[in-house]
Amino acid sequence: MRDVVSRPETGPEEDPARFNRRRLVRWLTILTVGTLVMLACWQDPLYP
Repeated sequence: MRDVVSRPETGPEEDPARFNRRRLVRWLTILTVGTLVMLACWQDPLYP
């Protein structure tokens, strides 16, 4: 019997590399925004 579940194929623009440019930019953005939020809360806490 034929297996009906097939593996998803990657798009032609995405390499199967572990660290591609899009993933690196995403992580740098997340770390930068997280650091800025942490510094903002540290400088001016949200309690009255």
